[in-house]
Amino acid sequence: MKSRGSCWSILPFLGFSHALLIDILQDSVNGTINHSVLLPVSYRLQEPFPFPLSIQWHFSNSPNPLITYTVTNCSVSAEGIPIHCSGNNFIHSEYQGRTVFFPENASLLLQNLQLSDSGVYSITFKVPQQTRYITLTVSEPHFNHGNTGGGTGNEMNPPLVILLGLLITGGLSFLLLLLLLFFCCRWHKGAVQQRRTIIIKQQEKVPNHEESHMESSSPRTVSTIYAKIGEEAGQRQRRSESQTEYASLIFS
Repeated sequence: MKSRGSCWSILPFLGFSHALLIDILQDSVNGTINHSVLLPVSYRLQEPFPFPLSIQWHFSNSPNPLITYTVTNCSVSAEGIPIHCSGNNFIHSEYQGRTVFFPENASLLLQNLQLSDSGVYSITFKVPQQTRYITLTVSEPHFNHGNTGGGTGNEMNPPLVILLGLLITGGLSFLLLLLLLFFCCRWHKGAVQQRRTIIIKQQEKVPNHEESHMESSSPRTVSTIYAKIGEEAGQRQRRSESQTEYASLIFS
C-alpha cells in the first residue's frame, strides 16, 4: 500500500523563514528473511537552511535510536533536493553491518532480514521535531508457504518432484533402449559370423566335380586300355597259333 504524506515546517531562525518537506513514499513495506528491504523516504529543503540537521530512525518502542545521522552540510538543487550531503553517522550495535543510511533522501536500507525485524519504524527530523512511520512485515520465502506438515523446510515443490521423476524415468528408458540395441547388434553380428563359418566349412567338404571325375575316370581309362591291350594281345596270339597250325600241315 502506498501513501504519500507531506508536511511543510516553517522555522523562524535569525529572521529567515526556512521550510522542510518530508515525503513518505510507502507507509507499509514487505521483506523476506535473509534479504534486504528499503524503507523509502525523501525530503526537500528551502534555502537558506540552518545546518546541522539531525535525523533519527527508531524501531517500535525502543528508546534508543537504531541510527542517528547529523547532516552538517548539503548542496540544495533548485527544487530543494539535497545533493552531496556530509555529516556524522551513529549506528546502534545491534544493527552494525546491517544498515545503510542515505543522507540525500533519509531512506534506510535494512539487510539480512529476520522475522524479529517486523514492526513499526519511525523517522524523526529535529528542526523542529517531525516524525513519520513505516510498517515493515518480514515473511519466510515463498516456497515455504503452506508447509503445515512440520517439515524442515527442505521439501521440494511437488511439480518439481514430478518433473525430476519424469526426467529420471525417461533417462533410464533411453539407457535401456541403447543397451537393447547394443546386444541386438552383437547378436546379429555373431549370427552372421557363425553362418559364414558354416558355409566355409561346407565348401571345404564338397569336392571339385572335375577332379572327382578325373579321379574316377583315370583308373577306368587305364583298366580299359589294359583290357584292350590284353584283348589285342590275345587276338594276335590266337591268330598266330592258328597260322602256325595251318602251316604245319604236310602233304604227301
